[in-house]
Amino acid sequence: MNKSAIEVGQPEQQPTNEPTAESLPSAQVSANAVLAAVRCVDIEIAIMKEFDFRQNLIVPNVSNMMMLVPFETDMLVLTKSNYAYGFEIKISKSDLKADFKKPQHAKFDEPHRVSGKRGLERFYSKFKYFNYAVPEQLKECALELIPDFCGLWIYAKYEYPKQSKFYLEREPKKLFDYKWSEKQRYELARLGTMRIYALKCGLSYRC
Repeated sequence: MNKSAIEVGQPEQQPTNEPTAESLPSAQVSANAVLAAVRCVDIEIAIMKEFDFRQNLIVPNVSNMMMLVPFETDMLVLTKSNYAYGFEIKISKSDLKADFKKPQHAKFDEPHRVSGKRGLERFYSKFKYFNYAVPEQLKECALELIPDFCGLWIYAKYEYPKQSKFYLEREPKKLFDYKWSEKQRYELARLGTMRIYALKCGLSYRC
């Protein structure tokens, strides 16, 4: 299946509240506002808040080592209905451009040596939607580079005034209705526990 073959349409209801630009803070940002540097963790936290970590299973750095997804995904949201939303987080132009050297882009049209699958079916079959999330400073670059089936989320962090916003710049296109099994859900939760353990260990070394 080619990247351009996905049917354009509005995504179904998002995990909790449908994330649209209308969900932005009501306060208007001044035309003289100064953008601040954005860290990866800023965007991770924004995704967890937007997609409600109290209701949905949200795990960072989901690699293909556990056979859950075909390529490493920076953030994976698994809804209560067991549908997956993937996120790639990029905070620099060089990092964003380098992403397109990875197999899911560079080998997109090549058939898998065993299954014969290619394109979306090879790399994105377990995702209902897939998105990129970048700082405001990378918005135009991201719109030019990312595939048309991917959504684009923007994180704007301001030095002055001190505030931030996270909004959907481009809607993702619906990919697949793949429903994760309870075993896969358990494995994802187990991976999340490993991530928490590694984080706690890292924090303990700093004390």
